[in-house]
Parts: sequence; structure tokens; C-alpha cells
Amino acid sequence: MANSKKNEKEMTINLDTLGVPIAIIVSGILIATMIFFASRNNNNVDNGAGDDTTNVADEGTDAPVDSEISLGDDPYLGNAETAKVAVIDFSDYQCGYCQRHSTEVYPSIKENYIDTGKILYVFKEFPLSGAGQIGYVTAEGASCVFNLSDSETYAKYHKDGFFLNSKSEVVSLATSLGINEGEFNACLDEGKYQDEIEADQTEGQGAGISGTPGFVVGLIGENGVIQNATLIAGAYPYDTFVNAIEKLLE
Repeated sequence: MANSKKNEKEMTINLDTLGVPIAIIVSGILIATMIFFASRNNNNVDNGAGDDTTNVADEGTDAPVDSEISLGDDPYLGNAETAKVAVIDFSDYQCGYCQRHSTEVYPSIKENYIDTGKILYVFKEFPLSGAGQIGYVTAEGASCVFNLSDSETYAKYHKDGFFLNSKSEVVSLATSLGINEGEFNACLDEGKYQDEIEADQTEGQGAGISGTPGFVVGLIGENGVIQNATLIAGAYPYDTFVNAIEKLLE
């Protein structure tokens, strides 16, 4: 009997001692879970333009557009004599996904569809910030550059205009492209193209765009009105644009 009691003592487990490591393990699991969901959210949404704005990673493709979208008098690249399809780009200059599209997807679209005369690529301003904020000022600068030069110069401005930090940087970019500084500053100070920017925003919202980037792809109809238009809402890979364009070129 003595040996039996001795064995019982040896088998005794001190639960108080185990409490600390168990608590550490549970805490570690909770922290890992929180990090996972935070990381997933960061991968889906980039709020680089501010807390009240939305930059879209991948929201939806091939949604039909019911409202009227037109080429207008906005800057475009491509051959208007041969192009059958238009891709209309609504972007914000403080949008990380817009910048990613510009650097990773747009060059292939240009090489295979713009430069070959198959499509027109149209740029429209869709700043998610208000007048006076840097994203809006950069969009105003883009409109000034286009109206003081041409679409080719605008495209260079668009490429390098992402995430500028001040009006002076906007002016510096424009003048580096050969724009007269005095004329450019006058254009900005007058707010000369705010009405055009607001018109672009209204048109984009009518097409279903609520964040950036957003793209409308469709056939070029009479008077530049886009027909059979679909919406690509978000930053999608090159193949998504190929599919949308090729359906219309068939």
C-alpha cells in the first residue's frame, strides 16, 4: 500500500504550473489570427489616397454598362482611323493600384493593341480627393498639360504623376516635359479644368465606378459614344483586358 501511495504522488500534475504556458499558447494563436486577417485586408484594399477614399484591387469584371460613356475630348493614344475598340481608364494619382496598372499592365496593352491601331486608350480623371488636395491638384495638372500640349505629353505626365507630394512637384513634372511654367501655373491657379474633372467623375460614377482604377471597354460608335460597354472595376492582370478586347474585335 505504501508503494501505491508513493506512485500516486509521483503522478500528481500541478495545474497551476501549466496555466502559464497554456495562456501563452492561446495568446499566440489569437495574435496569429489577427495578423492573418489584417494582412488579408491590406492585400485587398489600398487607401493610399486617404481615409475617405477607396482604391480597388479586384472588385469585378464584365459588368455591363448601361449609362452613356463617350470618348469626349479627353486625351487618348491610338489611331482613331483604325481603332474599333476603346479602353477608358479612370484613375486617381494617389492610388497604388492605379500606379501598378500603369507600370505592369498598361505597357502590354500599348504594345499589342494601341500601337497596332486596334484600340484607343482614353484617359479620364477620377480623383478621390477634393479640390486643393494633392491628388486633385495632380489631376488638374494633367488636364493642363494635355490642353497646353498633346496626348503624348499627357501620357508621360500620367506615367510619372503618381504619389507626388506637393504642388511644386506637380509644376516641376510639367515643366520637365516642356510645359511653360507661367502658363501652367496660371492654369492651375484658375482651376480652369475643374468642371471637366467633375464631368469625368460623374461619367465614371454613372458607369458604376466607385473606386480606382476603373475601366470601361467597348466598341466605338457614332460621335464617339461607346457601345456594348463593360466595366472592369479594379486592377486586373493583362489577360483580363485581352479577353475583354478580343471579344469585341471578333
